[in-house]
This record gives sequence, structure tokens and C-alpha cells, in this order.
Amino acid sequence: MSAEYRFKVVMLGDGAVGKTALTTRFTQGGFEADYKRTIGSDFAIKKLHLEDMDTNVTLQVWDLAGQPRFEVVRQGFYRGSRGGLLVYDVTRRRTFLNIDNWREECSKNLNREVPLVVVANKVDLANSRIVSPEEGKKYANEHNFLYVESSALTGENVEQAYSTLCRMMIEESRAKVSSNEA
Repeated sequence: MSAEYRFKVVMLGDGAVGKTALTTRFTQGGFEADYKRTIGSDFAIKKLHLEDMDTNVTLQVWDLAGQPRFEVVRQGFYRGSRGGLLVYDVTRRRTFLNIDNWREECSKNLNREVPLVVVANKVDLANSRIVSPEEGKKYANEHNFLYVESSALTGENVEQAYSTLCRMMIEESRAKVSSNEA
């Protein structure tokens, strides 16, 4: 019998880095070219089966507005989150420099560290790329996060970003159960 997990995760990053597009690609399998600004937050649900772990996961994905003026609104939406995707746009250096602020906001609002995956989004715009893969990997390694390069437009590694996060959250849950049994 498969193990069952239910996790709430948050999408973190500046406005227009592709959080909504990644969420839409992951949960609905499509891409909308029109930019839609998230006001406050939005959420979607997706069920996954991780074959290698014989595990079913129901993910509740919370897409948080990235604009600074929504910081106060965002605070309540972190509650209950078990992990997140730290998303930046490879064509805009400022969005990469700001992911540390997002990491800090997340841990401050949850009063703990949670598994995070660094997602370098918009890799389909190779000719406009400013942030190198090495820079993203270095940041992820320094914080013990995993790193994924993705494109919401093409779908490249979108599923991988979420399934990687699921595996991290499952491992953390299983470790917690084991330590409580000891």
C-alpha cells in the first residue's frame, strides 16, 4: 500500500519571475502568455505519485504575490507550509539577489527552516540570460538547498522542481517520525 502525504508549499520570489506560470504549468499542464499579477495569494492543488518512493502526495501550492507592498498580506499565508520553491528570473539579476530576502521572510513567518528548492526560471530565454547556472548552484549549495533550472513556457523541469521538493519534505517527515520513535 502506498504512503500518503499532504503538504502545503509556498511559491517565493519577486513579482514577474514566473511563480504563477510555474504553478499553472504544474497543476494544469499549460502556459498562459499573458502576465497575471497575483494579488495577495492564490492556490492550486495537484496530486502526484512518486513511483520510486511508492508514495502519493497531495500538494497545496500557494502562489504568493511578490511585490513588496503585499508583504503584510503574505504573512498569514505561510502558516502550515512545509516547503517552498525559491524562484528567480535568470534574465533579471535583482530577482536572484532578492531570493535571500525570500528565504528569510519564509523562515521568519514559520519560525523554522523548511525544505526549499532554488528554481532558476525562464531558461528558455538563453540569449537574455544574466544569472549563470554556476551562481544559482553556488547559492543553493551554500544553503543546503537543491537547484533546478526550469522554463514555465516549455515545461522544462517544472515537474522535477515540485517532485524534488516533495521528496525533501517526505524525507524530513520520515526523519521526524523516526526521531520521535527513538
